[in-house]
Amino acid sequence: MEEQKYLIGIALAEQNNKRIMPLGGKTFSGVDSKNQAPTKEAEKILLDLLLRLFKRTTEGNLKISNDETGLLLAEISFESMQNNLPVIKSNWINTGNTDTLIEKLKSICFNLWSIKFKKHEGIIFNDLKNKKLS
Repeated sequence: MEEQKYLIGIALAEQNNKRIMPLGGKTFSGVDSKNQAPTKEAEKILLDLLLRLFKRTTEGNLKISNDETGLLLAEISFESMQNNLPVIKSNWINTGNTDTLIEKLKSICFNLWSIKFKKHEGIIFNDLKNKKLS
C-alpha cells in the first residue's frame, strides 16, 4: 500500500515580535515527475495560507521571517507530519534557526520548495531538497 502524502504550505513569520509558523495543506497523490512542484494544488494551499496570514494583520505587526525561505511548500508523509513536524515547528519557534529548520524538513520530506513571487512571472518554486542553502 502506498504511503499517504500531504502537501503543506509553511509560513515562517513574526507577529508582535514573536515567531509564528502557520501551516496549511491537504492530502496529495504526488507529482508525476520527480522534484516538480505540483502547481495547481500548491497555489490553492498557498493562497489559503496567505489569506489566513493577511487576516492576522489586524492583530498586530506581521512580517515574513526572510525573503528566501519565509514561505515553504513540503510534500510529506502522514506519519512524518504527525510525529516530526510538531517538534520541528516548536524548535523553530523557540530558536528562530531557519537553516536547522530547512535541514530537518529536508530529512523528513519527499520534496521541499521555497516560494517566491516575481512580477510578470508569477509563483516560482525553488527546489530545496536537492540543493544546499548558501
